[in-house]
Amino acid sequence: MGNGRLLGVFLSGPEDVGMPGRLEKTGGSMGARDAKTLESLRAENAQLREILAITEDNLRASQEEVLRLSMVDTLTGVFNRRHFMDLADQEVSRARRYKRPLGVLVVVLDNMRAVNQAHGTERGDAVLGVMGAAIMRALRTADIVGRTAGATFAVLLPETERDGTVALAERLVLEMAQAAADLLKDAPPLPTVSLGATHVVREDVIFDAVLRRADEAVARARHAGGRQAVYLAADDLPA
Repeated sequence: MGNGRLLGVFLSGPEDVGMPGRLEKTGGSMGARDAKTLESLRAENAQLREILAITEDNLRASQEEVLRLSMVDTLTGVFNRRHFMDLADQEVSRARRYKRPLGVLVVVLDNMRAVNQAHGTERGDAVLGVMGAAIMRALRTADIVGRTAGATFAVLLPETERDGTVALAERLVLEMAQAAADLLKDAPPLPTVSLGATHVVREDVIFDAVLRRADEAVARARHAGGRQAVYLAADDLPA
């Protein structure tokens, strides 16, 4: 069917189809040929509407997937750095405005270069994937996690005081190490976890200030031998 004919179908009513052999009424009844033609056009229109609906659904799904990929790190399934940092600035602003607690974790996988050399980069990528999954399993719905560098994750813990933040940090060190050991079947070298924890305070205008404090806590955990979490409050740092 030509496009012009279809346009006529959409724009005209059943009494004005706009085609050769227009509907004729004889004795108040429609001609058999015209009735058959109208029925065919109606079926084709219904089919076209169904195709259009499917196309719109597919387009919507494609747009949602593009949006998801713009926010998510495809290797680990957590938020990518850009989207995580955007959310972090929002959460810091909210915590300061309403004077609510916001715990922050920085999780670093140590020894990943040795893991890649010994087990291969494909296996190393799999380690990152299970580490991201281990973090997500430990979090609540309101918590936010992102991959901020090659072997580094960051976590936001809204409405979480110091004790809860420290408890989760220590739990993650153990659970992530176990997840990696299970994946690699305990074959050395195994990645270890150094974790830094802190809290947002009133003086933290932007998230970068909080992140620097958490990074310093990671450095202290590494200096102490790794495989542990270190909590660093704002007043633990020299002025």
